[in-house]
Amino acid sequence: MAGSRQFDEQEVIALALDVFWRKGLHDATMQDIAAATGVQRGSLYNAYGDKEAIFLRAFDQYAAQFLDAAARVLAQGDAAARLQGFLDMLIVNMTSGTPARGCLTTHTALDLAISSAQVRQRVQGVLSQLERLVCKALGSAPGKLTQADAVRLARVVVTFTRGLAVMERAGYSRKQLRDSAAAFVDVLFAGARQE
Repeated sequence: MAGSRQFDEQEVIALALDVFWRKGLHDATMQDIAAATGVQRGSLYNAYGDKEAIFLRAFDQYAAQFLDAAARVLAQGDAAARLQGFLDMLIVNMTSGTPARGCLTTHTALDLAISSAQVRQRVQGVLSQLERLVCKALGSAPGKLTQADAVRLARVVVTFTRGLAVMERAGYSRKQLRDSAAAFVDVLFAGARQE
């Protein structure tokens, strides 16, 4: 049938996501995506328009899966356990693969191609949604944590996660990152544990 796609779109987007994760939006080429997916460049252009359009679809798929996983982890246990589980999930995610793949959101935020308003909005959107999830999880902390305090603390937590992503890129091991995360959680909840 003329005009119909002759490939599995979900598979193409998943394979393209891997290319973007390894190379970044700026350095990935349409040829890289074509080689990884087995779909001709012309067919990719016809189906999606350009590289950024493919990236946006792949990033949206990644973001939905990532935020869903984060929400599940942030709903288990008390506030300290939720936060520790969340940070551990992030560390496992960014240190997986050979070589380790790092954090796609942070890679993209630091990528030279972030000049696109759509890409920047997607990155900010994921980080904002992550802040809301963390804020909700922290709302269950013991003590007198106000909503305003939970919002501010959630931003600090998300900022810390970006630091973990940079440390991973600098060569810190999974164990070192977990040690840092555990120390961070201990400091955040030290007062609550002493009460």
